[in-house]
Amino acid sequence: MGFDKKVCKELGEEVQVILREALKDSGFDISVGGGRFDDVEFAMKVKFTFANGETRAHRDYREHAALSYTSFPPDMLDATFQYGRLGDVTVLGWMPNRPKMDILLQVQGIHKNKVAPSASVIQAYVESIKT
Repeated sequence: MGFDKKVCKELGEEVQVILREALKDSGFDISVGGGRFDDVEFAMKVKFTFANGETRAHRDYREHAALSYTSFPPDMLDATFQYGRLGDVTVLGWMPNRPKMDILLQVQGIHKNKVAPSASVIQAYVESIKT
């Protein structure tokens, strides 16, 4: 028996549950990402963040929106509005390393995160506050 994609995914989910339980009162949150594996070894990525803390995308949006030359509305961060076929979305932040799909959204109802181009998200937000 060796490591394969299915085994690694199951192991990652198990490790995440165990570590979240162990860290529940510590003020930290954990997320398990991908990793590398071969027949005898699996190296997994684990990310620790402050629980209830500000994410990097959230901070980047807040700081970028405060600049005078940006078109990002400061009030759009954490705002919920109608966005195309996705329905109601909440803006979670800005991802500056992504040149096209740079706004991080949370789709309401299914609680999945999606990314979208800032120009169309800003347009939808501006239209939503007009009504």
